[in-house]
Amino acid sequence: MRTYFAILLTAVLCLISLRRQSLSGSGTVAAALVGLSTASNDNIMFTVVLLAFFISSSYWTKYQARAKARLDPCYAKASRRDWRQVLCNGGVGAVISVVYQYNFDGRRPADMSLEERKLMTLLIWGYIGFYSCCAADTWASELGTLSSDWPVLITTLKQVPPGTNGGVSKLGMLASFAGGALIGLTADVAMWVQYFGAYKSGALPRIPYNMLGSVFGMLGSLIDSLLGATVQASYAVNKRIASDISANELSQVKGAVLVAGRDVLSNNMVNVVASVSTMAIAIILQTVVF
Repeated sequence: MRTYFAILLTAVLCLISLRRQSLSGSGTVAAALVGLSTASNDNIMFTVVLLAFFISSSYWTKYQARAKARLDPCYAKASRRDWRQVLCNGGVGAVISVVYQYNFDGRRPADMSLEERKLMTLLIWGYIGFYSCCAADTWASELGTLSSDWPVLITTLKQVPPGTNGGVSKLGMLASFAGGALIGLTADVAMWVQYFGAYKSGALPRIPYNMLGSVFGMLGSLIDSLLGATVQASYAVNKRIASDISANELSQVKGAVLVAGRDVLSNNMVNVVASVSTMAIAIILQTVVF
């Protein structure tokens, strides 16, 4: 039954995304793989968190599309996520879900050993840390760009054009906090609903995942901004950030100016490093706390 649910849910989301042009063809295939490997998990937290990230990110990506296109001429192309972007924002989460299923599918916390419950909690922390970072980064990127005030580069605190990698603003930071908070809140509610008995009996520790999501979201967004300001290049054409200009193409683009960073990592690579780093920090913190 769970398999049929995973197939149906994934198919519906992929069809909606294609219709709204949120995903390209390759992005749809990658999203289907991530969706199937996550929605088939018997812990509903994994599916609920994925849905919260996917739906909110898709909404904010399309929000104020015309205004974003004026700021970045490459926005229309970038708003349709391909397989690389989908896997960078969901691949690691899907792997965590598969590992969780392999170890704990169909099992109750009360029937597990202490070490198994610790591993279960560790995987949950890693999953929340990963998606909190992904959501915070997406929300900050999509909403921070619309700030009435120009952002400042996180390494120098000097103003840079909207859309500059490594640029932070008050609106962007608030969006990061809210994105992480959404992931933490949905995880908290899902875990409470499914494992109320385990919490009550003490089989699982009562953890404020809503607070953790906010913290990991802010942390992940700061890591992403620091990487963006140092090892990801931002070029401007006529004082507007052009997100798809590489160092190799710079000489062919008239008036292109390097605003910040160095052309070491692509945007997708920065997202992966930031989200995996946040996940690792969440896992390390979990082992220290518990």
